[in-house]
This record gives sequence, structure tokens and C-alpha cells, in this order.
Amino acid sequence: MNFRVLVFGASAAVLAACSPAPSGDSAAVTAGTPVRSTDFAVLPCAHRDLPGPCAIVLAGGKRVVFGAPAGMTLDMTEEGLRNTEAVMLLSLRGEDIEGLDEMRNAAWRAGRGSSLPVAGPSGTGNFLGLLNRAYEVSDALIYVEDRPAGGFDAALLALLPGEGKRMATVFDTGDLRITRTETGTDRAYYKVDYAGHDLLIGACGADLPEAAVSEADLVLDCESDWLMDKPVFVFRDGSVN
Repeated sequence: MNFRVLVFGASAAVLAACSPAPSGDSAAVTAGTPVRSTDFAVLPCAHRDLPGPCAIVLAGGKRVVFGAPAGMTLDMTEEGLRNTEAVMLLSLRGEDIEGLDEMRNAAWRAGRGSSLPVAGPSGTGNFLGLLNRAYEVSDALIYVEDRPAGGFDAALLALLPGEGKRMATVFDTGDLRITRTETGTDRAYYKVDYAGHDLLIGACGADLPEAAVSEADLVLDCESDWLMDKPVFVFRDGSVN
């Protein structure tokens, strides 16, 4: 496990003892430690072994998923699925993408109202187009016969900006900014900026620059423990009593 994970995990355990009742994401509550909407935290996608890495980042009341292995939605709540802002693919290898159709279908049924935005390495746009076309007839039948809680457009996967550039901002809401950098032919790492703090998330095999690693408050990569049993805090708002 990365040393920074140990430090922030220990801090989270201490702070949790005097925390008020949670008011934020229900998945965070299920994980055992309250996460406020003003916190910057990381959760596992599932509390079980998955074939690839997967983490949920909560920051400023927003929810972004990194990695898309099979089984990624098994422990997610309907609220969490419905309110996922975007999915960031770590690579285009099977273990990192097999759960994407599962994610978009589960979010659609949970009541997501619009297309699910996705970013990833070069080739992600083609992959999303193939998935959308592959499920076109099935989605139409499901929409007519079963009427999922979400609208028809919510069954689609939408490409976030920046594909074709080695480095690009793929998600920016003003307070939360995510930059994707490609490494090799099918891998990427992401820098997540919120409240003056940085989180670095890299695909297995991605070559993370030493400078970026040294500047980050928290690093998640193949040497990290993706099966966290509680939220790991990059930053916790201490202004709430």
C-alpha cells in the first residue's frame, strides 16, 4: 500500500470517532465512516474482490468512478448509481472495462436522467460507440417493455472531451477538476484536484511521474490497497461541528 494511503486512512479513523451523523452519499455511510459533501474522499467500488481496480471519488458533493471491472456495481446503492457524475477508464484492457455496460445499465434502471459521461485513453470513443450500437435494439425493447426509471437517453454512454490529446482536462465543475494523461498505448492516469488538494489515480502498468507522485496528497495505483474497508480522506472539512 502507498504510504500516503496509510496516513490518511489513520486520520480518517480518528476523525470518525467524533463525526456527526452523515448527510452525504449513502454508499459512504455503508462503508462505515460518514463523508460530508464538502469532504474529498475515496471509497472502494465494492467490498469484494474484483478483477480490476475500481474506486469512487467523492468531492464537493460529486461522485466520480475510476475503473470499470466486472462486478463493479454489486455493492453500489441506487442513490449512488443514479448520482454518478462520470466514469474514468484506467485502461482499455478487459479487466478495466468489462463492467462499463453493467454500470450504465444499472444507473439507467436506478433513475439516471441523462447519458453517462466516460473518459479514457485513446480509443475510448470507438469503444463507447460500439457499446451503444450493440445495445441499441435491446435498450429500445427494455425502454418500451420495462420502463426503467431513467429516460431513454440515459442508456447511452457519452465521451468526455480531450480524447486524442496526451494530457487533457476531462471533467471540470469549477471546484472539482480531473486531468487525464495517457501512458503507453492503452493506459492512463488521472489527477483529481479539489479544495487545493490532489489525488493521483493510475492504471496498473501506468508510469506515474515522480514529480506528480511527490506533489500528490494521496496516490492510488497497483501498489495500493483498492479494497479499503472505509473511506480514505484526501481532505476532510473540519468546519462542521
